Amino acid sequence: MNYREATDRIINTLRLNNVDQHISRRYVLSILKNITNQIISQKLLDRTIGLEMNLYSEISCIEMERIEVIKCPIIEFRQCKIVMRSKKPLPKSIWSRNGSSIKEVTSIDGAFALTLQSPEQIRRNKNRQYRIKGDVYCYEDGQGYLWILDEEIYAVRVLKITPETEKIEGCNGENKCKSLWDYEYICPDKILDSVFKDTVQTLLSTYKAIQPDQNPNGNEGN
Repeated sequence: MNYREATDRIINTLRLNNVDQHISRRYVLSILKNITNQIISQKLLDRTIGLEMNLYSEISCIEMERIEVIKCPIIEFRQCKIVMRSKKPLPKSIWSRNGSSIKEVTSIDGAFALTLQSPEQIRRNKNRQYRIKGDVYCYEDGQGYLWILDEEIYAVRVLKITPETEKIEGCNGENKCKSLWDYEYICPDKILDSVFKDTVQTLLSTYKAIQPDQNPNGNEGN
């Protein structure tokens, strides 16, 4: 299902409820994405959708660049010998208390997997007397930048859930000049009905809240 099909379904439902047919499609998409993100975040937290591979988008080549350690904004990383950061932010993640919705970060050919950790976990691991040899730690920050520590790696592959599927092609070096509405809408089938129902309810409540008072004297129904 693409963005156009998803928003058409909601707009048609709104029209059945006598909502103005000129409601902004972009506004509908914005509300739909917000509610989808909230529900997916909950499901990621209780680990009920993590294995649904059709939810994940592949970014085949994220370019990295070396950052001066002393200028690194993440204090925990200033203990590292090498700090790499993605040149651009990744498409938006869906976050839960378990972290971002990145499933895996690997070398370009997929032969080597990096270990996703929080800055605090990375600091603790580095301070342990015995460490697992060969582990390369990475982290996605709140602005969408990917960080790699203590290894000079200039490109990686990322698999993640993102509500910004329209940005994947640009990250992968493609430029198909597609309309926004032709990009894929990501949502697990098992929660699709709940997402659409909550979106419609939210839009209906918003629409009712902005309706002008038809009786300026304050006497409703007279």
